[in-house]
Amino acid sequence: MKFTFKSLVAVAAFVAVGASNAQGNVGFPQILLSGSGNLIFSNDALSALAASGSTLRTPFTTPNVPGVLPGAGLVNAATYNRPTGVLGMGFSSLTNSGDSVASLQSARSFVDIRRTIVNDDDTLTSRSIYLTNLDWNLSNSTIYANLYSHNRTTGDLVTFGKLAIFTATIPGIVGGTQGNFVVDGVNDQGQPVLRASGSLAGALRINADTVNIMLAGLGLSTGTDPLPMLWREANWGSASFSVTSVPEPSSYALLGAGLLVAGLMTRRRAQAA
Repeated sequence: MKFTFKSLVAVAAFVAVGASNAQGNVGFPQILLSGSGNLIFSNDALSALAASGSTLRTPFTTPNVPGVLPGAGLVNAATYNRPTGVLGMGFSSLTNSGDSVASLQSARSFVDIRRTIVNDDDTLTSRSIYLTNLDWNLSNSTIYANLYSHNRTTGDLVTFGKLAIFTATIPGIVGGTQGNFVVDGVNDQGQPVLRASGSLAGALRINADTVNIMLAGLGLSTGTDPLPMLWREANWGSASFSVTSVPEPSSYALLGAGLLVAGLMTRRRAQAA
């Protein structure tokens, strides 16, 4: 039984694709091993929060708001360091585009921006903006989150769905590996361990539509007076990340299948000779 040169070239390409993907160079889907990111709030951001009488909190567990807020009681993936102004979070999954990171998800991350005021009758009114399940889309340099407005005094909670929170003023990734996967070694199962890191290229600006929702939810003006303009125009800081991953098992299945087909064709060709 004869095999054409074209057939052999096709199998060779099949095997080559499997091999290169197994090394993580072509871009098979990746499985996250570990990953973390930092939002480093600038002095501008901290001043905007302070001027509005708001504080940023990351409770150890997601609070219980019955029937509305998901994940109650789960350990928070986000931690805010007040002295340094750094909001750190662990990532739970990633997506890749080719051999670079496309997005990073932080399931169970929970951020509470809270404002409490003393009323004329000396009672307190407390309001919160909740940012949950933060999602870093590196392809468009934007950080998204599920957004909620909570009047802690009356108990009213409004959900706004997934919204863009911050977008970098300059697109792209700088520093580290510039978001590209590089082989960092081999694990005990013989899989290549990959790593990727970097920072959003520009300063973070708050989304023009989202900021009005946040200001209103905190009981603040959404007009053009100094405070809301401070929120809108502030450089809110920077964002950086670091992850390690392994290619999905499908890459090894492809490599094995390619080698199997090549072996069978070689055997049959030898028998036909």
